[in-house]
Amino acid sequence: MNIQENQKAAPFFKFENLRIYHKSLMFSQAALAILDTVKNESDKMVAQQLFEAASMITNNIIEGSSANKNAFIGYLQQAKGNIRTCVTYTALLLNRNVIDEEQSNDIRNELIELTKMAGALIVSLQGENN
Repeated sequence: MNIQENQKAAPFFKFENLRIYHKSLMFSQAALAILDTVKNESDKMVAQQLFEAASMITNNIIEGSSANKNAFIGYLQQAKGNIRTCVTYTALLLNRNVIDEEQSNDIRNELIELTKMAGALIVSLQGENN
């Protein structure tokens, strides 16, 4: 047996080392699960927008991780904007009874955590620049 088979391979892509990437990917999967449950076309459009905004959080993290630190900070700020967009679509889905209060609170808590993680990473990157 090859020794490397027993060891977890180091990620090829830098973003795979970031907790915020994995957290945002899980959030995108949760948004997709909501989209899969929606039958009404107008509600489906809102759920689709939630999924797209969630995906953009992840995409901004991926793109930024391969850029210089200042650009990465910009991408993280864009991700925070996508997070705020998700808050809006979550409220719309709650108001239309697509999700219930508990689901809305769970989503909001995930978004708050993603915001804090992005903010902490921004502060860390700014500290490295000084």
